[in-house]
Amino acid sequence: MHTRPTPPWSARQLILAFESLGASTTYLRPEEISSVFGGNEFDVLVRGTYQLDFDAFMLRDIGFSITIEQFLRRITVFKHIEMMGIPVVNPVEGLILARNKYLSLLMLSRNGIPVPKTAVVEDPYVAYRFAQSWGSVVIKPIVGSMGFGALKLEDPDVAFVVARTLAQLGQPIYVQQYVEKPNRDIRVFVVGSQVIAAYYRVQQGSWKTNIAQGARAVPMNRMDSELSEIAIKSCKILGLHYAGVDIAETKDGYVVLEVNASPGWKGLTIATGINPAVHIAKYVMELARR
Repeated sequence: MHTRPTPPWSARQLILAFESLGASTTYLRPEEISSVFGGNEFDVLVRGTYQLDFDAFMLRDIGFSITIEQFLRRITVFKHIEMMGIPVVNPVEGLILARNKYLSLLMLSRNGIPVPKTAVVEDPYVAYRFAQSWGSVVIKPIVGSMGFGALKLEDPDVAFVVARTLAQLGQPIYVQQYVEKPNRDIRVFVVGSQVIAAYYRVQQGSWKTNIAQGARAVPMNRMDSELSEIAIKSCKILGLHYAGVDIAETKDGYVVLEVNASPGWKGLTIATGINPAVHIAKYVMELARR
């Protein structure tokens, strides 16, 4: 399940993985699924012509630039599918929770997972005061991916200008104290209750460590139990079956930067030779048999 007209690379990898295990697959977009309920009906239709007949759903995306009404409709249709007893991976609530940087990090912090010092405000003057107090800060979208729109700012006056612009656009202001790390972070890929692989994302001429922003994928030869436990626990807290957990090494220990519920894995495959699609497909097929 994806919003693009044709399957992107990660979706194609999943399709190939399922088919290699003997499963048949259908690529769908959210707008192709409809709900019918009331009276004696409690059904989900595909392309408006036949009832849903799937053992499980892989939900990769519900759309980004859509109306609130479309957003609510799509969330609810996948809840409808879950209510019919069909596994959705990742569950729609977990997917939305992880997409909300504010709520996801808030929940992780509440459950004892170390996260960056963060403030979420609407008043640019309050954002200015945090920037003054914290020194180097990052202002980023609450909903976003691949590092797009994230700004690292050293000057509180510049932070104020950015914050004021966001406020004028009706956007919340998400401010984090910049996490000092050794020019890299770690992407840990979790499926179920296991870490499948991990690798370093090394900065290349930018402070950002996103592969989409030019960072280099480097194999991680050893991973300690603490790192693995933090990644697995983060997924469980957010209700995710699989995820890419981004973790920074700091002088005070590990800090979780973000949990991606629809991770890509080109960088991981390049660095480690491991394709998580097979692990995800096996997990989903086992889940469907329960």
